[in-house]
Amino acid sequence: MVILTILATAAFDIILCIVEIPKMRKEKLIRELWTFSILLTFGTVLAVMKSLDMYIANPSDWIAWVYSPISGFMKSLLM
Repeated sequence: MVILTILATAAFDIILCIVEIPKMRKEKLIRELWTFSILLTFGTVLAVMKSLDMYIANPSDWIAWVYSPISGFMKSLLM
């Protein structure tokens, strides 16, 4: 089942590239092409990691970690 998920993701990515990249090259949208490529690669890596049941960190955990010292300071001010 894992192989099917990875193959489906790869097939979707290939079809998406076949459709979108020629349009962007024709219109000379170089920045958009780079952004598209980076985001597609990032999304593909995350999809493969998810299909392999690997741990993917939750971004809200990082935000909570960054703001935790400020939270403690604010609690001490308000109490």
